Amino acid sequence: MVYAVGEPTRSSSPDTSVMRIDEPRFLGARLAAETRLVDSSGANFALGEMFGKPLILVLSYYGCDGTCPTMNMELARALAKVERFRLGSDYRVLTVSFDARDSSATAADFLRKTGAVGSGGEGSEAQPGWRHAVLADKDVKAFAGSVGFNFFWSDAAKAFLHPNVLVFLTPQGRVARYIYGTRMDAETLTLALTDADWERIANSTAVFDMVTGACFSYNYEEGRYQLNYPLLAGIGSLLLGLSLMGLGAWGYRRKMGRMHG
Repeated sequence: MVYAVGEPTRSSSPDTSVMRIDEPRFLGARLAAETRLVDSSGANFALGEMFGKPLILVLSYYGCDGTCPTMNMELARALAKVERFRLGSDYRVLTVSFDARDSSATAADFLRKTGAVGSGGEGSEAQPGWRHAVLADKDVKAFAGSVGFNFFWSDAAKAFLHPNVLVFLTPQGRVARYIYGTRMDAETLTLALTDADWERIANSTAVFDMVTGACFSYNYEEGRYQLNYPLLAGIGSLLLGLSLMGLGAWGYRRKMGRMHG
């Protein structure tokens, strides 16, 4: 049995297929910049204020004592090891609750429980560039649904059942990538940020980013990045061919030099 997003159920064996994200449908979707949120300090802001740089969107609920705090803590640990991008200056992170009962106060409490409170004191954000927020209009179904995130309440589990996923958005607010699981690593995050930031980086830096983005592809079945072996083989063949041509030209010029010497 498939349940509507957010609909409670008493089933002891809920159908988890409702939580699957239809990625082909939502990749490239643009989020509404005018969506209003309230962060853990009580400040009201528009989602569009988080755009302009790649954005990692984390959908959690602040009353969770399981995977939601784990996702946020693991993400903080992994991001601390990312060297290519700097939080705040190169990208941003936004944790948003999908529980309509949450508030800026529960967001601040979530920060304290996860040990992510920054140096600004109680209720401050984890780091510059990372905000924890709730939706001002409490329309959590519409917001979560805009990125294909499905969830529902289980009376049997006394908890929300939902996917554990990071949603990577482009600087323009379009969905670029989904990364699943509570365990993540710096390399995967770097590659996903490169994907999200592709348009901007392609016009500024960095041949390195372009090569990285090309040489690694995302394996949807395994949920991770892997080397793009066909592309690498093609590049290797091209480089070999160019090398042979160059060697041949060098040999020809040397031979002609001897003949005229």
